[in-house]
Amino acid sequence: MTMGEVLRRSAARVPHKTALVMGDKSLTYDQLNRRVNRLAHALLGLSLQPGDRVAVLTHNSIEFYEIYLALCKTRGVMVPFNNLLRPRELTRDLGYIRPRFIFFQPEFGEVVGQLKAQVPSLEKAVCLGGAALGALDYEDLLEGHGDQEPEVTVREDDLMSIFLTSGTTGRPKGAMRTHRHNCQNALAAAVELGLVPSDRVLLLFPFYHVTFEDRFCHLLCGNTIVIRREGSFVAAEALELLARHRITLCQFVPTMLNTMLQEKDIEEFDLSALRLILYAAAPMPVELLKQALARFKCGFMQFYGQTETGPLTTVLRPEDHQLDSEAGRTRLASCGRPALLFEVRLVDPEDRPVPLGEVGELTVRGEPMTLGYWELPEESAQLLAGGWLHTGDYARQDQDGFVYIVDRKNDMIISGGKNIYPREVEEVLYTHPAVLEVSVIGVPDPHWGESVQAVVVLKDGMKASAEELIGFCKANMASYKKPRTVEFRPALPKSPTGKILKRVLRDEYWQGRERNV
Repeated sequence: MTMGEVLRRSAARVPHKTALVMGDKSLTYDQLNRRVNRLAHALLGLSLQPGDRVAVLTHNSIEFYEIYLALCKTRGVMVPFNNLLRPRELTRDLGYIRPRFIFFQPEFGEVVGQLKAQVPSLEKAVCLGGAALGALDYEDLLEGHGDQEPEVTVREDDLMSIFLTSGTTGRPKGAMRTHRHNCQNALAAAVELGLVPSDRVLLLFPFYHVTFEDRFCHLLCGNTIVIRREGSFVAAEALELLARHRITLCQFVPTMLNTMLQEKDIEEFDLSALRLILYAAAPMPVELLKQALARFKCGFMQFYGQTETGPLTTVLRPEDHQLDSEAGRTRLASCGRPALLFEVRLVDPEDRPVPLGEVGELTVRGEPMTLGYWELPEESAQLLAGGWLHTGDYARQDQDGFVYIVDRKNDMIISGGKNIYPREVEEVLYTHPAVLEVSVIGVPDPHWGESVQAVVVLKDGMKASAEELIGFCKANMASYKKPRTVEFRPALPKSPTGKILKRVLRDEYWQGRERNV
């Protein structure tokens, strides 16, 4: 089974059922499959070759699905790019992936023009919904091509997608997934979610995030998918979409749930169709979870995973969300037990299993996990040492198999569900003329889970305000990565060898907390 086959079979089984909805636009499964086939023929006509990487720089859209699925039928490789990145960051990341094609929306036309001049591999650009200098028009590209299935043999072990992630250096790493990985992940998600044909899902997360591939389970089951353009989360807007479209399940990060709970008019929205709330991408404060359980009269399910793992890896299922016992309330701090097709193991620094109840690095193994990182054999070998994927998260496991994440092996910050890599922020701050030394850490934040704080030592005789440094970061990188706060100190703690002790700084803010994430 491949993802192109998943769409073909759903279109044959429920041709007239609505597949995708965004605003006033919608497509049935039959219409979606026909448009995907036309795009597939167009790409083949442009000499798309097996394994060619195709970059996508867009907002959430129906066309995003069409591009992805057309590549699934032609042996192309989908590589979504974060549309919040600055040209410098995009040039770096595209230079690593070396795509031949790029699809983009009109507002990114100027940026794509710069990228074409700086990334030698880019041969063709396709603009969605408008003309752009030197680019093909998306709808014109589809015109004149048949909607029959393309005669391309796609294998389950063909590379299907590359999603970019980064380590503490901020260096991009492309996690590779095959059709087999994604089909297995879709099957596992369908089972874990208990999907039925009548389910309707609302997608709020940016499609360049790997959680998009978790949602292929809805194509497998012939569900209706409602799309919202990513961006600032507005509680009233999300509640209105849930009510208007009779959504049965939706995924949120904890900050979204917190914002909805503060909405004064929440009782005015009819959420009676909602049967399951998923939460993921960041640790959920237990007190917030208790409030959400009391307010929303539906089941709750937590997913834990990473770009590399599936991403669906462990699940805290609805029946595990219990408030009527001490054991149940304690379990709310867990990320659950292994999902279908996965197993977990906690190990010490020598990769030996730790005794039950002790903290170790969480390693996982399962069909849906990544092949490794694109063109990074050493990092891939380290990630998958011994056949187990090393998550970099420290955890403990109780006698019933529930996993509790307690800390991160690396220094990555998760703020509002977005991954932020301190070294990347530090590199920008070090280019400011007044900065002598800087360490960027994640500090507790009641709304975002963690927020970015820069601890800065200024050069002798130099001055800079917190507002100035925050603005400097905003001008030189994606805005969500900038520090929310800046603390000035005369010196940073260091080891005898001169290494800045980031953990010492971080521990000042996390003392007395059970979880350090």
